Amino acid sequence: MKRNSRQQAVTLAEMLISMVGSTIVVGALLLSSIELQRSLHTSESYAANQADQRRLMDCLSRDLRRAIGVATATTVGGSGGVKLSGASATIEGSTSLVVTLPGYYQSNTPTDPNFDQPMPVVAASNYVDYGTGNQHAPGVIVIFRKEYIESEDCVCFVRLEGDAQFIIVRNADNLHLNVTMDPDGRSGTVAVTFLSPRHDSQTMIAMRDQVLLRNIRTD
Repeated sequence: MKRNSRQQAVTLAEMLISMVGSTIVVGALLLSSIELQRSLHTSESYAANQADQRRLMDCLSRDLRRAIGVATATTVGGSGGVKLSGASATIEGSTSLVVTLPGYYQSNTPTDPNFDQPMPVVAASNYVDYGTGNQHAPGVIVIFRKEYIESEDCVCFVRLEGDAQFIIVRNADNLHLNVTMDPDGRSGTVAVTFLSPRHDSQTMIAMRDQVLLRNIRTD
């Protein structure tokens, strides 16, 4: 009788040990699964932020390379802009970047037959530009700003040209744009940063492009 009781006790102890061991193994597997999911989510967020970072830089750098003027403004329409030269501007909140591009097409109305026809080159006022007769065409105003877009239900970086609005980056809360113009006004730096999504990391991921503004007018 005593032997049976002892065997039962040993068997019960072995079962308890097995249960504890199984619980530890399952817990380790669950913890590893959670950490793996977190790591995958972080990697996806990092890749998405980096793609948005590159797209914003490419879009802005393209316009800066052909710009004839660069300014900052705090109005929605970009009026009353202050020339950006030898200074930096962070495109955030009410601050917009106003880039003036040379007029190139004869018409900006899609239904006009001359919509896709370029204007001739005109040399006047000591510089060459597109225009008609002896007059240069007025510049085309392009505005870059960061704002909440109700239809997207998120903060976006947008490019405005006339009545056309193009969303460059959606969910741009974590993306920050800074533009610095050199004192000569003919070159500048575009910097886009975001906070690393890695857990407990306060590292800012920065990417910069040095841009040569070939057409800028300093007069």
